[in-house]
Amino acid sequence: MSSWVAVSRTEHANSHWRARKGYEHAADHQVLPILFTELAKLVPHYVLGFIKREDDSFQAVALVGLGGPRNVYVTSDSLWLCDYVPAAIRGYPFSFQYDPEGKAVLCVREDHLSDDKDLPRIFTDDGKLDQLAAETLDFINKCEGSRIQTDKATADLAAAGVIESWPISIGRGEGQEPLKISGLHRINEEALNKLEAEPFAQMRMSGALPLAYAQLLSMAQMAQLTNRAEYLAKAKQGTADADLSGLFSNEDSGSLNFDAFETLNDNTESK
Repeated sequence: MSSWVAVSRTEHANSHWRARKGYEHAADHQVLPILFTELAKLVPHYVLGFIKREDDSFQAVALVGLGGPRNVYVTSDSLWLCDYVPAAIRGYPFSFQYDPEGKAVLCVREDHLSDDKDLPRIFTDDGKLDQLAAETLDFINKCEGSRIQTDKATADLAAAGVIESWPISIGRGEGQEPLKISGLHRINEEALNKLEAEPFAQMRMSGALPLAYAQLLSMAQMAQLTNRAEYLAKAKQGTADADLSGLFSNEDSGSLNFDAFETLNDNTESK
């Protein structure tokens, strides 16, 4: 199985890399991390929620699976079944991984490294990142800035006591047991509305309120999950309706507004 390797000027001075083809790398994901900067693009297409990390902190995510073997937004030919692709999977095969001190290190998937000279290089002859790799690092760097804000907003919501467990039950037709999804959390709208003025104002300043309202609004998109699951099942049987031009995307459509964030060069390391 392929692993992440730290990008190194010495180890990868002459290395080339192979770009991803579609989104097969995300095909087994059930949830994807989301960013504050993409909320407006996510809400029309995804169900948003929160999951608990191992340290009991919460992470904001988009639900992209229904417990089956595949992400219901990825087709069998690796297209993304939506007109907006979450930022979390768009930098692949590069990503930040974290060392024991919590410092972000630029890494690449080992199986995307190559000696093929027709492919893009990682470094130029003078030891700088080549153009495509540098552009990818810039994107990932900006996503990291948004991730920090998103985690802060999520932590503020948790501290205010407005995140609750969210048992989901999806009907599957007459004679079938409902599909149950566990492990997700949502905003308790009643608790949010009862907040006193001071904590409410603090959450407005931190960006926690837009995240809370985005999560509440996104719950109306639950049908999008089941519709995609049904489409993929029919596609596997060869009976799917081909007219889904508004759902498919193999492009990273939609730019993100990172103007509020500075590039976090101090938090990255390229050895």
